Amino acid sequence: MYNFNHDGYSMDQDTATDNKLLRSAFSYMVLGLLITFSVPAYIIFFNNYFLATIYKFYLPLIIGEFIVVIALSAGINKISKLTATFMFFLYSFLNGLVFSLIGAAYDLNVIFYALLTTIVMFAVLAIYGYTTNEDLSKYGGFLKTGLVSLILMSVINIFLKASSLYWMVTILGVVIFSALISFDVNRIKKMAYQISSGDEEAMGKMGIIAALSLYLDFINLFLYLLRIFSRKK
Repeated sequence: MYNFNHDGYSMDQDTATDNKLLRSAFSYMVLGLLITFSVPAYIIFFNNYFLATIYKFYLPLIIGEFIVVIALSAGINKISKLTATFMFFLYSFLNGLVFSLIGAAYDLNVIFYALLTTIVMFAVLAIYGYTTNEDLSKYGGFLKTGLVSLILMSVINIFLKASSLYWMVTILGVVIFSALISFDVNRIKKMAYQISSGDEEAMGKMGIIAALSLYLDFINLFLYLLRIFSRKK
C-alpha cells in the first residue's frame, strides 16, 4: 500500500528519492575525502621530495582549485554528470596536493586527533540535520552572513596578524561550519523532492553538487579544529 502526500506523490517514493540523493552525496563526499587525504599521505611517507615542487606551485594550485570549484558550481546545469564527477575528483586531488604542505607542517598526532574529532562531529551533526523536523532553511541568512564575516575577518587578519582575532576567527569557523553541516544535510534532503525520481542524470549531478557542499563543510571544520589542536599559527 502506498501513502500519498497532498501533491499526489507517494511518500514512500519521496523517502526513497531523498535517501538515494543523500547516499549519492555522501558516497561522492567520502571518495573525495579519501583522495584528498590519500594524496598527502603518499607524498609525505613515500615521495617527500615532491613537497618542494608543490610549495613552488602553491599559488597556481590555489587558483586552479578556485577555477574548478567555481566552474563546477556555475556550470552544473550545462555539463554532463561524467564531466561534473571528473571536476569534483580533480578538485579533491588538487586539494590533496595543497594538504601535503599542511601535513608536513603539523605533527601527525595533532592531524589524527583533529581528523577524528571532525569525523565524529560531522556524523552527529549530519544525523541531526537529517532527523530533525525543524526546517533549518530559516537559518540560511544568518549562516551566509556569518560566512562572509568569517572571510572578511580572515582577510583583515592577514595584515593585522592579531592573535586575538586569529582565535576569534577560529572559534567562529568551528561554529559556522558545524551549523552548515546540519543545514546542508537538511537542505539536501529537501532538494530531492524538487526532481523526478526517474531523472538519473539530474539526480547524479545534484548528488555531486551536494557532495561538494558537504566536502567543503568537512574540510573547513577540519582546518579550524586543526588550529585548535595545534594551538599555534
